Amino acid sequence: MTANEGPGVPIPARDLRVSNAERDHVSALLNRHHLEGRLDGSELAERLAAVSVAVTRADLNSVLLDLPGALDAVPTRDLLELTNTAGDLRRAGEWLVPPRVVVRSKFGNARLDMRHARFVTGEVVIDVDLVVGNVDVRLPPGATVDITGARAAIGTVRDKVGASASRGTPHVILFGGTQVGNVTVR
Repeated sequence: MTANEGPGVPIPARDLRVSNAERDHVSALLNRHHLEGRLDGSELAERLAAVSVAVTRADLNSVLLDLPGALDAVPTRDLLELTNTAGDLRRAGEWLVPPRVVVRSKFGNARLDMRHARFVTGEVVIDVDLVVGNVDVRLPPGATVDITGARAAIGTVRDKVGASASRGTPHVILFGGTQVGNVTVR
């Protein structure tokens, strides 16, 4: 791991790993361009082979660069929604944090451990709406937080990260909160 890799360092969108659904999406686009006459049979076969072994978005985008609509080819996941009616919501370990995370629960705690996570962007907005439960967010070293929009109707809102002279990376903006419970960012 280099100095530009690791927890808390945003990953450029082009270096994000792709899913099977994204490969299928690009394959469908290539087939459409073939049907519309932009690609002949051998070009289509060559590009579909590249799609099947693509690992990153850059790999997928490379087969579309000379075709119309290439800029919109591989959608970016900008949102992670976590919802639950009863029980705890958790994210921990190595996971990809999109620019926006929405957490909704009626009865249960929400724990987002970002200490080993990878961030798509340098700023993350966390929108929390819990009825009964605690919110616990753990940030990696160097991160900063803005909790001015966080609330706990019956409970407390605590920033254990502490004030920083400058904005860190990642910078987390947490708003919303819980009706009954505590909100803690550490």
